[in-house]
Amino acid sequence: MKRNNFLFIALILFSCLAQAGVYKHIDERGNVTYSNIPSSNSKKIDLPPIVVVPSTDSGDIDDRIIKRRENARIEEQREQMQSKISEEENRLNEVKSEYKEGIPDRLGSERNYQRYLNRVERLREEISVREKNLNMLRNELEKLPGKSN
Repeated sequence: MKRNNFLFIALILFSCLAQAGVYKHIDERGNVTYSNIPSSNSKKIDLPPIVVVPSTDSGDIDDRIIKRRENARIEEQREQMQSKISEEENRLNEVKSEYKEGIPDRLGSERNYQRYLNRVERLREEISVREKNLNMLRNELEKLPGKSN
């Protein structure tokens, strides 16, 4: 029984301490001190009540997070695809400038005319392959959800 009384008295004392206010004290040098213990020349400060915000439905937040991650992944794919397209366009332009509409300059190693013809054919095939690659990359870019280019 004495134990229960002691516990009851302790709880009452602790609840009184929890209700203690905040005191502001300014010393002679102008230093400001805040404390929960009153001292000489201290003033009690009335603080606004603590605002408690209720929790939100985390399912909605999880859905938004998943959607943002998906959008970020799609945007990354889009940037990679655009980078590949620009690289492919650059290489295609290089090959076309070397091809010169089917009449490229002969190289010093192409004394044999057949070597020249073989290189012209390789350039023509490379142009064809790069144009097909560009078309496929552009089609894939258009298939990505979201922005269309």
